[in-house]
Amino acid sequence: MTMNHYFADNLEKSRSARMKATMEKMATWDPNQGKVVKLDAILNQGVTTGSNLKHTVDDLHDILHSYYKVARKRFVDIVCMQAADYFLVTGHDAPIKVFSPKFVSELTNEQLEAIAGEDLVSKRKREDLKRKIENLESGKKIALS
Repeated sequence: MTMNHYFADNLEKSRSARMKATMEKMATWDPNQGKVVKLDAILNQGVTTGSNLKHTVDDLHDILHSYYKVARKRFVDIVCMQAADYFLVTGHDAPIKVFSPKFVSELTNEQLEAIAGEDLVSKRKREDLKRKIENLESGKKIALS
């Protein structure tokens, strides 16, 4: 079972492709309309009323194929996430282990700022907003007095 919407999309594409392939076999050429499939030909071929076994096998194939596509992508995602987690965060030699409380407490303010500080644009914007707030507060005091 999956809640991934790509499963339903893949299943519909697979079923449509199967139906199209069957219809292609019955199509005739009409100079005015192009490829045409007559309703009688569809009914006589048993496209919609094929054997129960064939229909069940085809339907199960489409379902499994669609699920496989979704599950394969999810599996690859999980393997990548677990590898990244192990090699960057939780593994024995993970670089994050360098940042122990002792190591961080020994850093200077400049070093901390360089590693984890705000970027220059954010700092300037925050300072500009502080100035605007101060100006509005002083304007409010003047207006109320």
